[in-house]
Amino acid sequence: MGIGHLERLRHIRSLLVTTGAATETTQLYCFSGAGFTEDLHHLAKNDHAIQLIDLHRLYYGE
Repeated sequence: MGIGHLERLRHIRSLLVTTGAATETTQLYCFSGAGFTEDLHHLAKNDHAIQLIDLHRLYYGE
């Protein structure tokens, strides 16, 4: 899973903001059994609104 997936979620969030169903601070959760690209890890590290959930985090927590 990479930045393209995150961009899609950001776009969906922006659409939801216009309807009042979300805010700009709504968190974006990415779930993956195969892992995440280094670029996506870097973005998530610097933005608390991006949460990456891999199998280890899903089953054992942070």
